[in-house]
Amino acid sequence: MKEIHSIVVRFPQREFEIRKRCAEDAHFKSVCEDYGEAAIALRYWQAASTTGNDKVAEYVNFVGELEAEILTLLDRPGTPSRHP
Repeated sequence: MKEIHSIVVRFPQREFEIRKRCAEDAHFKSVCEDYGEAAIALRYWQAASTTGNDKVAEYVNFVGELEAEILTLLDRPGTPSRHP
């Protein structure tokens, strides 16, 4: 599951939970994929030096929001959704 690599790297202690939830819950997997794309964009804008300061701030915020959503979903017991 290459698409969830970024979130697993961010929260390695929860790797099993992340992989299990991704296999069971299409919405959760989609949020993890969004996190991966946002993390890539953040690294890009950070490397762009001063030209991307506004974008860096935007993506730092977005990545943080996605992390919070992922952790909330992991901590919430419930029936997995098979549909995005």
